[in-house]
Amino acid sequence: MTDYLVDNSAWSRYIQAMPHVVARLDRIALSPADLFVTCPPQVLELCHSARNLAEHRRAQQAIAYGFPLPNHPDKTTVLAIQQALWAAGKVRAAGPLDILIAAYAVLNDAVVISCDRDFCHLARAYPALRQEYLPPVS
Repeated sequence: MTDYLVDNSAWSRYIQAMPHVVARLDRIALSPADLFVTCPPQVLELCHSARNLAEHRRAQQAIAYGFPLPNHPDKTTVLAIQQALWAAGKVRAAGPLDILIAAYAVLNDAVVISCDRDFCHLARAYPALRQEYLPPVS
C-alpha cells in the first residue's frame, strides 16, 4: 500500500484536465492498495489557490476525501530538510510550505506527487523523501 500526498501543482493540473495527470491520479483513486493523504500545509496551499469564497469551499470539500496523516513534524525535521537544501546549494529551490509538506511525507512514508521541480530538488537534497514528478505537459 502506498500513501500519496498530492501537491497543489498536480491538483491544479488535474482540475485543468491535463490528460496524463488525470490518468495518474485516477489510477491511484481506483487502486485498492493506494490512498490519497493530506496534511495541514498541503490543505492550506490548495485552499490558498482559490479565487473566491465558493472556490475556497470547493477546495476544502475536495481535499476532505484524503486521509489526514497522523504524524506531524517538529522543527528538528523541518530544519533538517531545509539544511539539506542549504548543503546542496538549493536553499531557495523550495519554499517553506513545500519543506513542511516534505517533512510530513517523510515522517509518514508517503510519496509526494507534483508537477513542479520543487520536490525533485528536495528529494535530491534529502533522500528520505519519496516523490513522483509529473511533467506539467505531456
